Amino acid sequence: MKVLVLSSQASNTGSTLRAFYIYKHLKKYADADYIAPPFKSMPFMLDFLFSLFYYFFMVLNRKYDAVIIVKPYPNTVLPALVLKAGGAKLIIDIDDMDYGYRAGFLSQVIKTLQDNMTEKADYLTSHNQTLIKLIEENHPRFKGKIYMLKQCVDLSLYKKTPSSLKISREIKSVYKGKKIMFYTAHLNIASYLDDILAAVSAVKEDYVLIVGGGGPMLDYYKKSAAKMGLSDKVIFTGQLKQEEIVPYILASDLCLVYYRNEPVNLHRASMKLREYLSLGANVAANAVGEIKDFKSVVRLSGSSVKNYSVMISDCLRKNKKTEVKAGAFIKSKFDWGRETRLFAIKLKEIINE
Repeated sequence: MKVLVLSSQASNTGSTLRAFYIYKHLKKYADADYIAPPFKSMPFMLDFLFSLFYYFFMVLNRKYDAVIIVKPYPNTVLPALVLKAGGAKLIIDIDDMDYGYRAGFLSQVIKTLQDNMTEKADYLTSHNQTLIKLIEENHPRFKGKIYMLKQCVDLSLYKKTPSSLKISREIKSVYKGKKIMFYTAHLNIASYLDDILAAVSAVKEDYVLIVGGGGPMLDYYKKSAAKMGLSDKVIFTGQLKQEEIVPYILASDLCLVYYRNEPVNLHRASMKLREYLSLGANVAANAVGEIKDFKSVVRLSGSSVKNYSVMISDCLRKNKKTEVKAGAFIKSKFDWGRETRLFAIKLKEIINE
């Protein structure tokens, strides 16, 4: 079967990585292509408009059995309809309810766009049952036609190597005597780094927080850290490649995951949580949404910033090790290799319907 995976954005967001990982592992079982905009970063509207025309150009005179899109946006769905007209099955993966991060008119515009684009699909996929239930409520015709494609980890990247262990030792030597915390994210409106900064500002232990990632709000968060008097405690690395994240996780005493207790976050599947745990990291998280399902391998706090701050301090003092248990948990449940092998079987069924 010939399959195309289209990424909705050029930037290194969770959805872009999800699209790439689906392609990377699916190509073991299919003749798969992957198309993303040929630039690394652009303002959202420029990214949206440029990618729309770029995708139309790239799909001309091509034929596929199926086209897979992560996120139902016009810049990917409209070009994909050209392929659908040529006989391809259109599969849309919904990994988030993006309108939930906005308010008022803008939220409604995004929801209307996503709802309209979703209706163009032949089949849907998503990563957890809570989100699938919400999608079925909004789109009744897809009830029973949404495949659970779990959020997973690329275990070929997230593993200990001589190189990553060497770099992790170098990181530890730079911050010798301090507890090292690590948080990775695409720094945008959904990263909630303000809340994390507020939580760590109350921590009394001698620590450094390394923030790994770039994004449109990087400068904003640097200024926020400075205003809180945390410039000497919070280190911003800027954009990191996936393989560059590994040594920071290995060097850390504690990795952080935090989501506000808001409806949109009840449907998220945390990629960073899975990546941390795959390397056996100690993780402090607040109990929001699916994170409660990881209670056997994660230290959980209440949902508030205050509760989270207390949990961080407690974790840094006790430094409880979960390496073997956490790594085994992820490998048994969230391996992209196994997940895409099963998805390939389902994909053949969809194509042959």
